[in-house]
Amino acid sequence: MNENNIKEEKNNNENTHTYDNGFHPKEVILKPDYVFYHHGFWFWLINKITVYVSSFFLFFPKFFWWGFRVKGKKNKKHIKSCLIISNHTLPSDIFLIKTSIKTKKVYMTSLQSNMGFGLISTYFRWGGAVPIPDDMGMLLKFNKRTYEEIKRGSSILFYPEAALVPYCDHIRPFMPGVFHYAYGSTKKIVPMVFTYHKPKGWYKLTRRGKPVVHLNILEPYYMDDSINKKLSMEKAKNELEKIMGDYFIKNSDFYYDKDGNKIN
Repeated sequence: MNENNIKEEKNNNENTHTYDNGFHPKEVILKPDYVFYHHGFWFWLINKITVYVSSFFLFFPKFFWWGFRVKGKKNKKHIKSCLIISNHTLPSDIFLIKTSIKTKKVYMTSLQSNMGFGLISTYFRWGGAVPIPDDMGMLLKFNKRTYEEIKRGSSILFYPEAALVPYCDHIRPFMPGVFHYAYGSTKKIVPMVFTYHKPKGWYKLTRRGKPVVHLNILEPYYMDDSINKKLSMEKAKNELEKIMGDYFIKNSDFYYDKDGNKIN
């Protein structure tokens, strides 16, 4: 197997869902008339309630248990009619992002299977979660609705790494999906990076060997519309991988290079 094949196999493994938290959802089948993006006064009222309820219950663990901090708060102002991307390294990262930008109207994409946890999934949906369909026919409908939603001014969170890898020590290769949506609509992407830091003081007791978590909101990236879609997508993918990867290496206490060699 040559070097390129080895790297391709490694990348495919890193973008495959293998994480198992021990809870297994019921089978989820999306009906043909499934509404991906809810709107209206009542939806956004309940959405705000779920976000603030989540913020209340997460307050203690975020600041006294995980050592959670948000950096780059000035860049929140750019979260409007945009795509948000983040590395996917915590089971709770979707809640950490949502409660950190709770004044913003943001939808969050998720696995279709995550809609199979009963009342928890209902709460998740009211919080703004949108399932990415497994079925090709429904996926086409999802694509259409997503383009429409971005063009009407909504912001949507995607995880370009696709798979959840807890406490992953590097930025993994991105999948192209989010760049399709960005090029065909807003062109603006706001990157966020979870970084991990050595526990100090109180957190040496609460973290017990696990790192402290920081969420970093970076400056917006604009896709190049002076070139064709394929080239623009490839350029954005490569540049954002580098921007987020370099930021992670510079600011995180725990990281590896793309070949799995420990740097620090």
